[in-house]
Amino acid sequence: MNPKTTRGGLVTEVIQYIAGAILLLFGFIMIVGAIASEETKLTVTTDLVLFLLLGILPALLGGWLLFTARKNSKLRRVDALENLVLQIASRYGGNLTAAELAMNSKLSITQANEVLERFAKQNVAYLKISNNGTYVYQFEGIVSQQDKDQAESLNSLIYKE
Repeated sequence: MNPKTTRGGLVTEVIQYIAGAILLLFGFIMIVGAIASEETKLTVTTDLVLFLLLGILPALLGGWLLFTARKNSKLRRVDALENLVLQIASRYGGNLTAAELAMNSKLSITQANEVLERFAKQNVAYLKISNNGTYVYQFEGIVSQQDKDQAESLNSLIYKE
């Protein structure tokens, strides 16, 4: 699992949202204040440097933090969905239909189809068609306990020992 999607990643994400919002707000207030100010006692160069350091930089940093937090949030949701789909597929012996996924999750049939298609495009699941025309997605690497128990060692297969 992606370290940014763990519980510690969630805390970091919340901190990024808060810090980003504060910096963005501070930067905008400083920019508006600098624009609204008609009279300054400083030189043009000093005004420009302060405008950049106290206005533009915090606003940019705040925007970047908000963008990063949003991206991490999306990654966390995608990882959680992938984990859920794999758990459900495991319950069904590695073979899963969109209807089964929809029944066991909060996904609609359309969303379940899209998720399963993504797994197929990533070559994690392979599409099969049942006798009645239903699409069945077979997940590689998900095998029954009986298959695991009957697995042979590579040594014996290669060297016929």
